[in-house]
Amino acid sequence: MRQTGKATRYRGVYQVNNNTFRIRATRIDPRKGRVQEIDRLVRGTVHEAVKKRAELAEGMVGLDDGTKIRIKVGDYAKSWLAAKLATLSTNTAERYVDALEDHVLRRTGGLGEFYFDSLRRMDIQAWINREVGAGYAPATIRGWFAVLRTLVKDARVDLGIAQDPTDRVSLPEEPERSAPNALTPDQLSQFLAAMKTDKRYARNFALTVTLAFTGLRFCHASALKWEDVDFQAGVIRVVRRQVRGHVGPVSRKKRAPNELPLPSALAEILKEHRRWLVERQNPGLAAGWVFPSLRGKLKTPNTLAKTWRGCLKKIGMTERFTVHGLRRTFNDLTRRAGADGMVTRALTGHVTEGMTAHYSTVGLDEKRAAVAGVVGLVSLPKTGDRTGDGGRN
Repeated sequence: MRQTGKATRYRGVYQVNNNTFRIRATRIDPRKGRVQEIDRLVRGTVHEAVKKRAELAEGMVGLDDGTKIRIKVGDYAKSWLAAKLATLSTNTAERYVDALEDHVLRRTGGLGEFYFDSLRRMDIQAWINREVGAGYAPATIRGWFAVLRTLVKDARVDLGIAQDPTDRVSLPEEPERSAPNALTPDQLSQFLAAMKTDKRYARNFALTVTLAFTGLRFCHASALKWEDVDFQAGVIRVVRRQVRGHVGPVSRKKRAPNELPLPSALAEILKEHRRWLVERQNPGLAAGWVFPSLRGKLKTPNTLAKTWRGCLKKIGMTERFTVHGLRRTFNDLTRRAGADGMVTRALTGHVTEGMTAHYSTVGLDEKRAAVAGVVGLVSLPKTGDRTGDGGRN
């Protein structure tokens, strides 16, 4: 604001008229370390104006007594991320970076400019409220907050911060989902038939059946190589995972069984799929991938989006059903087939109740019986008559 008025003998106080004064001062914001300018009009006597200026300018130096290290949230987060990324999976690392850089720490409305020891619960609550107002989904905001809370816990240890500013923060409630994100046996039969018989979607049929009949996560199924599929022994071995093309070993957090039964119906589908890859000389064959894209790269869940929407539309299903829903479907089908809960958990890699599976052994014969029961519930389209490429993935 432009300086106006007649200067008085008091610094930063300018007389506008008989009872109006403009007061100006600068100070350092004690919570963000940034220069703030005070420039406003007050009414009264010159002595009242001087007093008001002094009150507003208090706290110029800040809150720290010099005995503690003061660091901004954004500066600490940079060093924290650098140390953390080496121990995280690629997917988790990308999630941390996205949450912090694009949302928690951003300059407009973010928390990065606060000194950590001056960060308060209401600052975080205000940030949460802004994200809600921006239209982000409750689950997304909760994910960002979880990353922030992990950051704050480490900062409290590293910087000696007494209070936890994430405590008692109110998070948006997630709406209840009426749809179970799973298919019944009849729905799965229709869904697979729609995929197999449409040239636009047939390229994803073998991967979809593999997900449906093994209960594997997408990151494990999409990383299978032909050397992992033992047609003679009738097993699939799971030794790696991939996230956005980054390949690594199976993690402890997202577990998978070392080997799974390969039912004959799935074996025939995989053999047909391999013949199709050979016929079109897919560039992924050289690397040995079972489910490469048409360009030979590893697939991501997004590459199935068009197939999913098209097949759900063809069978007239409007309820929510995602790629991960096949894992839920597999659990439902094993239950319908009468499989023991311990066998189902051994197939899906879920942590068992009371660590039962940790101390028990589920034989391959039991797994075969469970998977055979699942296959028996689903009517598969006949193999053969593979139609066109239907896209780039």
